[in-house]
Amino acid sequence: MHALPPLPNDRASKPQRVAALATLPLFWTLKGKRVVVAGGSDGAAWKAELLAACGAEVHVHALQTELGDGFLDLFARGAADNGGSFVHHDQPWHDGIFGDAALAIADCDDDLEADAFFTAARLAGVPVNVIDKPHFCQFQFGSIVNRSPVVVAISTDGAAPILAQAIRRRIEALLPPAIKNWAGIAQAIRDRVNARLQPGAQRRTFWERFVDRAFVDTPEEGVEARLMVELDRLATPRPAIGRVTIVGAGPGDAELLTLKAVRALQAADVILYDERISNDVLELARREAKRILVNLPGQDGGASIGALARAGKRVVRLQAGDAVASAAAQEEAAWLGELGIPVEIIPGVSVRRYRGAWESDDTKAVIVAGRAEQASERLRIAGH
Repeated sequence: MHALPPLPNDRASKPQRVAALATLPLFWTLKGKRVVVAGGSDGAAWKAELLAACGAEVHVHALQTELGDGFLDLFARGAADNGGSFVHHDQPWHDGIFGDAALAIADCDDDLEADAFFTAARLAGVPVNVIDKPHFCQFQFGSIVNRSPVVVAISTDGAAPILAQAIRRRIEALLPPAIKNWAGIAQAIRDRVNARLQPGAQRRTFWERFVDRAFVDTPEEGVEARLMVELDRLATPRPAIGRVTIVGAGPGDAELLTLKAVRALQAADVILYDERISNDVLELARREAKRILVNLPGQDGGASIGALARAGKRVVRLQAGDAVASAAAQEEAAWLGELGIPVEIIPGVSVRRYRGAWESDDTKAVIVAGRAEQASERLRIAGH
């Protein structure tokens, strides 16, 4: 049975939840796993160091005389992870080394050797990477920001490694060193959180407050006990009541959304949007959020929003333009308020086209304020 491609109209009315990906980002546990590294170059040494830092048992196949300074220094220092180790085989690689290996990496002098290594690893069913030879790679190494257990990897699919390094430097500046400690605390309390709080809104509220604290403070002594007090408070049964956020998406450019608007999208359970909202804006939403296409604001959706909020959902009504200046949005907010449902309106940049150029109706101040908010947020995240 053959699956039929979606009709053009279906494709237009149902935007993709995820844009096309050049590669699939994966995080692979290597603790206690055997991996193979062939070659004695500094490039191979760097890959071996990464693998051992993940707790792998790294088998290095290279003649002693071919080992560079990188490997000699690495063997002297040992693995960064207590479970990682190095085993040096004073011989070139051969077809029998792959066995139960989890990964195979090689630094080959020419394409002939690269092809031989690539073919041998594939025949053994082992994922393979030949350094600096993309045609002989089944996976890639990206630039890494290490706040383990928080690990950020950046890839440009081999197109621009310098760009990946520049992105890494910027992320390094944004992620406070203390995020490592907060991640450790999260690991320590995760089972207790899952046991006490129901999946969905309860857990998400706890973790969102946890994250807000993680980007501002350094974890102090006794922080776990205070987190447990907050956990107990959230676990206390209370009537389910959601909230509604009416978000103005401005002229449709995702880069013109304020951080407050983006936070609302990333916290939503349900997003109601009209046909004027671009895929770029919807891409900023939480992946798990249910997306519902509705008509223009004020024409429908009010009853649905009320029902969703009463069920405890966090609902975002996403509309083009400036929600604050929209009479329909104001009426909808007033109606929901009369039902006892909390409502917040987040303004959008209101822009009109005049004589072929974009001009704003008192929006320069809004744009500047948005940029100031973003700058303030970056400084706050960076710990300044």
